[in-house]
Amino acid sequence: MNFTASSFERMMKQKPRPQAPGPAKPPRGSACSGCPYWRGLRCVCCYQKLSPRPGGGR
Repeated sequence: MNFTASSFERMMKQKPRPQAPGPAKPPRGSACSGCPYWRGLRCVCCYQKLSPRPGGGR
């Protein structure tokens, strides 16, 4: 049952759902910029350089 003609009433009846924070990005210009292994801390040794690339090259 609606009490008003507001289009926001249905949204106001819903329970709030916490949203997960977005992934943190490494600082621009750092060696970790664009690294898929970035988790908020710098690696001891770079996984990007150690992992084999597709196509057989290193």
